[in-house]
Amino acid sequence: MLWPSISADGKLVVFERDFAIWTLNTENGQAQPVAIRQRGAPASPSVERQRFTDRLQELALSPDGKKVAFVVHGEVFAASAADGGEATRLTTTVTAETDLAWTPDSRRLVYASARDGARHLYSYTFATGQEARLTNGTQNDAQPRFSPDGKLLAFERDAKELRVLDLASKQERVVGTGRFGRPPLNAERSFVWSPDGRWLAFAPAGARGFTNVEVVPAAGGAARSVSFLANTNSNSLSWSPDGKYLLFDTGQRTEDAQIARIDLQLRTPRFREDQFRDLFKEPVPGPISPDKNQNPPPSRPGPLPRHRCQ
Repeated sequence: MLWPSISADGKLVVFERDFAIWTLNTENGQAQPVAIRQRGAPASPSVERQRFTDRLQELALSPDGKKVAFVVHGEVFAASAADGGEATRLTTTVTAETDLAWTPDSRRLVYASARDGARHLYSYTFATGQEARLTNGTQNDAQPRFSPDGKLLAFERDAKELRVLDLASKQERVVGTGRFGRPPLNAERSFVWSPDGRWLAFAPAGARGFTNVEVVPAAGGAARSVSFLANTNSNSLSWSPDGKYLLFDTGQRTEDAQIARIDLQLRTPRFREDQFRDLFKEPVPGPISPDKNQNPPPSRPGPLPRHRCQ
């Protein structure tokens, strides 16, 4: 409730709520909005053009590189990435939208919004101009990430659970647990999909505040730790395109961050001593293949004929 003002007789209190005018009856304690009709307003929706020069909070390029989505003044907009020009406004709410994520086919956009109390995930389809709510939990949802085929959506719930939503069946399941950061101290990319969509790697805070990487099947199962470092500052996690290794940043509060690599397949290291010894190895001659352009070698003569004397 904002800007309350009481009537002279003390029976009504008028105030602002959700950008509307409300009245409160002091005798029965009931509040109700005041209906306001704008005279001269157009009967049909009209196009309103606004120009914003500040408070740009997020930017997300579509996978096909043709569109760009961004948040300005808490609302979601989308525009052409190549031509620029005027952007289309996708949301009009009283709360700020965050966590933009494009589908792999670049035809839908997912974002988080706390318009219903807890922060939930919403999907906007550009072909129809319709918005749909994807999650319905009582806790806050954040960091949506699509699987490579676009059939699954992974996200964090209440900064404690890593969940996967099947977009076809609308079913959710918990695949990992831990302590994740909350805005504005959350990591930029605290989990990532494997290129084949079968695994998720995530980096929760563990014992003594150390953040290490764990890998879990997207279908559900036990998570396995794959890094064991005294890592306190970590902001981004990436999976290699061939699926063979992970990269993440690691560091302490008083030292510069470094990039660490986790090999997911057994790799025999090559030492400089071995490379030096290889210089002294004699080449092994291979089989000599006959040259087709040369004349074939003469055939071996057969046994001489035997003559009988008469």
